[in-house]
Amino acid sequence: MIKNILHSVLLLCLPLTGFSQSEYLARLPISGAVSELGVSPSEEIWVGTRAGSVYYTKQIGELWHFGPFTSKDEYSHSSTGSFDRVSFFSEDTMMISGFIHGEDGNQDFIYRSVNHGKTWDKVKFGNSSWLDAAYVNNNGKAWLSGSSQLIYHTSDYGKTWKTFPKVEQTGNLRFSTIHFADDERTGLFGSFWNVLYRTSDNCKSWEKLPTPLSQGKYTRLSKHDKPDIRKVRMFGEYYIINQQGRVFITKSDSINWEQLSNVVDFEVTESDRLYVVKHDHSVELYDSSFKHVWKSERKLKSNPTAIAVRNESLFALTYETVYKVNPKVFMSSDLFTDEVPIPEPYATVKYDGEVYGFQNKDILRYDKKSKRWYRYMIADFPIGNATVFDNRLLVADPSLKQYFLLDATDKKLEAYKLPQNFFDTSQNSIAEFHIETGSQGCFHSDNSRRSYVRKGNRLVLDTKRSTAGYLSSMPNEVDSNLLNKCIEAVDESRLQTVAITSLQLSDKDIAEFKNFIDKEEKRIKKTGIDRFKTDDLYAFLGENINFAFYKGIADSLSYIPNELIDEAFMQDYGNWSTTTEWRRVIFVLEDGKKLIVESSSDKPNYLHVPWTVDFEGLKFKSNSIHFGRMVDDLTKGNFFLSAATEKNYALFKIADFMYRKKVRQSAY
Repeated sequence: MIKNILHSVLLLCLPLTGFSQSEYLARLPISGAVSELGVSPSEEIWVGTRAGSVYYTKQIGELWHFGPFTSKDEYSHSSTGSFDRVSFFSEDTMMISGFIHGEDGNQDFIYRSVNHGKTWDKVKFGNSSWLDAAYVNNNGKAWLSGSSQLIYHTSDYGKTWKTFPKVEQTGNLRFSTIHFADDERTGLFGSFWNVLYRTSDNCKSWEKLPTPLSQGKYTRLSKHDKPDIRKVRMFGEYYIINQQGRVFITKSDSINWEQLSNVVDFEVTESDRLYVVKHDHSVELYDSSFKHVWKSERKLKSNPTAIAVRNESLFALTYETVYKVNPKVFMSSDLFTDEVPIPEPYATVKYDGEVYGFQNKDILRYDKKSKRWYRYMIADFPIGNATVFDNRLLVADPSLKQYFLLDATDKKLEAYKLPQNFFDTSQNSIAEFHIETGSQGCFHSDNSRRSYVRKGNRLVLDTKRSTAGYLSSMPNEVDSNLLNKCIEAVDESRLQTVAITSLQLSDKDIAEFKNFIDKEEKRIKKTGIDRFKTDDLYAFLGENINFAFYKGIADSLSYIPNELIDEAFMQDYGNWSTTTEWRRVIFVLEDGKKLIVESSSDKPNYLHVPWTVDFEGLKFKSNSIHFGRMVDDLTKGNFFLSAATEKNYALFKIADFMYRKKVRQSAY
């Protein structure tokens, strides 16, 4: 069942008991993406971000602080550039590198501190460059490389730098990852585009090594996919690599890459032991001869955004938690700070004389005396919706499928079953009906609406509130019985899954789909895929996909569980631009309550499912095919994108969902 975590702050071994009023602590508002962790010899944890911010904690379990160059104003944007990493040469000597902008416009320096971050100096390393890759060892040496394609090296803790020439004099060989052995001469350099080099004499000479892709260990689905090498490490007699999210290992003396299943990340300790993070978020440890040593019983909450090793321990950062893991310790601590207050939550609800706020997993309450928010309790899941329904305070999970009753007295969540039927239109008839299309962007806002009001048993067009010419093919009068059936379809969809029979497919539909796939295969093999054609609903993963798989799905539909069919139609492409477009159907009931059924997506699913249904603040998801068909008929086919109403598209969405699922699984 749902495990509820109260507001006490979170550690296994180092609880935050020393801080008064810990419920008022804000979660650290990290600005910008984090790709690397910096851990000092004493195990301080520092992170730099792509937004040019720095944050740190003295020890796992303690509060986090805003570091140098970092504003506490969440709306302030740094002009310093991108801080891709904070690195430690020693406990006191530190370096910030990435794509750092100088006042003269150059990007030819790193920030260096010799007093543990109290003050920072600019140190020039060479030609201007976005420093994509860095390796810093424990003897004061470091290697950097990036957009200049040159390699920069220091042997005096970052005080001075010398430049090694490009590995390839022509082309655009940009390295993304570097690792050196303890001999400080043998190094691996992986690139953004399927190139791996080894040096045995500290960058004087180079040997090009095969990659997993060049050895045919996997197939790149599209020529547009970047075959980037995301990380490479050495340990014992082995090399380990992450290329395009797949992890492979090989003996160093004979390169023959073999995929490691279920591994998402890895790191090598000071004694050449290998930590791997598994797909299920557990952690495993191997010795230098690649023999299994240990597996954690506990798991990380999610895939880490960054990991590092120090003192034979693995440190990992997820969205809201930092971990320290080794065979004797599994510690976790959420990222809290007392340097800023808890911000205004994204959703608020008034209930029983209190104001509740909801922000990710946090359930907050507003302190009227101090006029600030405090953490009342923590849920086990991000809150997808919160509302008062039937005089109860309810919260939903992100899928909007499971609802829970918030027991404010005992501070717990109890599973809550919504009523089987929300709407009884025989007792509460439809007074108004509106259907609209709109878009909202940075510099525009458009909305077209067609409105109907009740007159007797019919709903009649209200020309004063309707946009001229919008959906003009619709009738001027709509039978209320038809609208009642639309509401029933939405209501019933909460308790049903979409079965393949809902699509009413014929043998002809199957044959036409298979013929369509054959034609698309020939077209794509000949002309490729235009990634910039954003209006194409039939978005294949690439030129090298298994088109036969799509046809095989069409031939085996009756064997696919309804749950998978339902999941396929619950897939929402989302909005990836600054403009949001929506299609909305609004039913206003006689008592004034509104039922809003809305779809917003750059690339809609079949019949524009899934819909987000909002009934007076209570939300749930619906992928009712029946509702979509009735709306399409009522609007004479002019409300939806025409391609999204085709059975061929429905078959494509099922087959494409299954194929993408297969590809994700094969990566692990």
